[in-house]
Amino acid sequence: MTQPPTGQHPRKRQHRTCCDTDTAAPPHPAAPDGAAPDPGPQTPHPVRPPIPAVAKPENSAPEQDIIIERLSLENAADCDAVINLWYDGDLINPDTANARAHDDLQNCYASGRGSVLIARQSPKRPVIATIMVGHDSTTGWVHYLVVASRARGQGHGATLLETAENILSAVGLKKCKVHAASPRAAKFYRRQGYRPSMAPAQASPLGDDGFFEKRLTS
Repeated sequence: MTQPPTGQHPRKRQHRTCCDTDTAAPPHPAAPDGAAPDPGPQTPHPVRPPIPAVAKPENSAPEQDIIIERLSLENAADCDAVINLWYDGDLINPDTANARAHDDLQNCYASGRGSVLIARQSPKRPVIATIMVGHDSTTGWVHYLVVASRARGQGHGATLLETAENILSAVGLKKCKVHAASPRAAKFYRRQGYRPSMAPAQASPLGDDGFFEKRLTS
């Protein structure tokens, strides 16, 4: 999901939703544009447990100089910081209202199967990276992976992505999908073991070749 936001700050790219495969991370005509999309009739899937509140994988990468924690929607400063990172990383449309971006956070948590992870260099320090992780009962998705420009090149994005993958694996999911918002993001995901994937049926625009997937190990 790929690169970093206080207040209202309009910037570019399509808005994305939380944990819906049909809209993957980026475009969402009802989710890429704000509210969670109506999935329509679906074949029932086995119910999977919600995303754990704390993500500390057993086989995580070596510890780095960041602290990773679950975003609390009650912490307004951290929520604003996450949204500002989305704007600064060109992950959401510059015309997207700040309130609508906050709705995306609320929708993710309200789904009962999504979380937003944040990273900082020490307690009480500003948020420097974030990723949204969720699933649709059969496939895991990661969205909005972004690292503040001042903190890039230090492996923080890879660390957050691996943490998200381990969360998905821990709830029994075998696959993780992502949408690369740029050629640079696509290159990053390839380095992390992701391979090109078919776009969801309702992906917009049609023919979008920015979708990737990876097999997860338990």
